[in-house]
Amino acid sequence: NDFVLNFVEENQEDPFFLYLPFSHVHTTRSTPEEQYAGCKFQGSTERGTFGDALEEADWIVGNLMQKLEELGLEEDTLILFTSDNGPWLIKDLSGGSAGLFTGRFAGYWNTGKATTWEGGIRMPAFAYWKGKIPPFSRSSEIVSSLDVFPTLSSLAGVSLPPNRTMDGRDMSDILLQEHGKSQHDFLFIYGTCGKGPYWEVSGVRHGDYKAHWCTMPGMQDNRTAMIHRYDPPLLFNVAKDPSEASPISYNKLPEHPNDAAAMDRILKAYAMEKATFEFGNLVPVPDGPGEGPGTYGVCCDRKRDCYCRRDSSSSSTTTTMANHNNNNVGIFGLGTAEHHDKYHETLGEEEPWPPVTSTQAILHEWKAENQKQNLRSNVS
Repeated sequence: NDFVLNFVEENQEDPFFLYLPFSHVHTTRSTPEEQYAGCKFQGSTERGTFGDALEEADWIVGNLMQKLEELGLEEDTLILFTSDNGPWLIKDLSGGSAGLFTGRFAGYWNTGKATTWEGGIRMPAFAYWKGKIPPFSRSSEIVSSLDVFPTLSSLAGVSLPPNRTMDGRDMSDILLQEHGKSQHDFLFIYGTCGKGPYWEVSGVRHGDYKAHWCTMPGMQDNRTAMIHRYDPPLLFNVAKDPSEASPISYNKLPEHPNDAAAMDRILKAYAMEKATFEFGNLVPVPDGPGEGPGTYGVCCDRKRDCYCRRDSSSSSTTTTMANHNNNNVGIFGLGTAEHHDKYHETLGEEEPWPPVTSTQAILHEWKAENQKQNLRSNVS
């Protein structure tokens, strides 16, 4: 939160690009209920730790939006907000929900993250640009996170590198025009069904149509044992059938002329995609100072489940903030709220107080009462 607000403040006079990837609502594996939220948000919602994590993410975004408004930057700033993939369904309540996108025809329930069913790849996205994007406008045109780079490059007047193939397309027309159209006639979906060194084409979106050549469950053990292949591909109209419950055709060509014509276009595009696709290798940017495996923020000691006890002492009378009974917090109290406050005090940063829910109000009152008791003890 502080980094984001400071970044905008420091760069308000110049064009800037801010990438803000949240770890919130992604499963954490090692923390209670496999979700993480800061100490002041734990127990703040009725949705459990997932809701707490979501509320903290919402708070950070809200602070960013308020900062842009305060600095008069809203009309010069495009904000894009999206997710990367669908829910990790085997994580139960910690994994989120696929909602309507259940992939009912699959024959198994794990149709979220790491699948090419709609529950794995169809994400919500929001775009905000005051004075440029009409409020409450919506579009069901096909776009991809691959489109972000060419779109921002176009808006910034920067030419794309000529020596490489771009899978993304400029989606400026969709963002800025009432009836803007997608530049993706075919958006191919690469999945993990292949046995070779590279992923292979598993599906494609073409207008309202979606075709599957290969499907498999999401991240779980023995998922490869449930691979299904289709020739010709399984065909859906996901505008009418977003749950992918009733295929237009299954292991045969469709009969209706419109569907048959769409299948013909899909098969020709598929052949072209396979014949012209250029494989490459990603070279990651080297880690900078303080980056790399094992380097995490000291505000959360993951080995102690991001323990949020206010007092790092081992006294049995000390009140806890997250209903933990772990008194073994170490000599420095890493992961406790006390250590968290000391960290910010040392840096000279004033930690902002989030919007007060009923639970947070109780915690706030508890903190104030503790301060009064400490003051009385010092006086006596």
